[in-house]
Amino acid sequence: MQSIINSIIKYRNLIIYFFLLLFSFNNLYNNSGIHYTKLRNLSIGIAGYSANQINNIKSYFNLITENKLLKEENLILKRNELSYSPNKMESKNSIPNIISANVIKNTINKRRNFILIDKGSNDGILIDSGVINSSGIIGIINNVSPDYSSIISILNTDLKINVMIKRLSTIGSLYWDGYSPSKMILSDIPSSNQIKLGDTIVTGGMSFYFPKGIPIGTISNYETNLTEGYFDIEVSIFNNFSSLNNVYIIDNLDNEQINKLINNWIKKI
Repeated sequence: MQSIINSIIKYRNLIIYFFLLLFSFNNLYNNSGIHYTKLRNLSIGIAGYSANQINNIKSYFNLITENKLLKEENLILKRNELSYSPNKMESKNSIPNIISANVIKNTINKRRNFILIDKGSNDGILIDSGVINSSGIIGIINNVSPDYSSIISILNTDLKINVMIKRLSTIGSLYWDGYSPSKMILSDIPSSNQIKLGDTIVTGGMSFYFPKGIPIGTISNYETNLTEGYFDIEVSIFNNFSSLNNVYIIDNLDNEQINKLINNWIKKI
């Protein structure tokens, strides 16, 4: 008898464990409907969460594919727009080659801002090519490596762009004064012109960087400089340089010929 008591004392924890296990099975059996409902709800929740995460992953990859297709479609549309625009540069080789690229670095708080893109000479990028996007002009390629290129942003106090008031066909020069990244200054417009607030500014075509007629912005303010006979014009540009993503590089096929002629002319001076 004493040995039985000693065995119970020795294995008391194991005995209590089995007792509790039997008690739990008994409760599970007696309340099987409630437990089944809870387990079913839990399984539905887990299944729903898993399905949602799978759909999110699928949506992510579908979005990447859609964005890639959209960029390709935009590239084709932009090429067609530049190729068949009545304002394109007159030339037997006037259809430019266009290359799409992503912006990987962009500054807007310097006086000489620059942009870095993920395409280079291996992709056909050439120095002095114009850079645009769907909202207007961006800048000019000034340096190229095999896989990357740097762009002189139009937000650069050293850069002047040949532009035109679209409604009047009046030619002027557009430059950045180093202050607001959303404003530029239009100069060389005689005060005899009947300009209006909201007039659209486009590229003038007297440059081998950009084809004629690419939208840039609108006149947001102006004053007449009585001493010089020209307007002081403020232009609100269409591009938001703080959120640049995709850009297009325009390789005008006549650039090499034009540069060669200009260099030969300079040597003769």
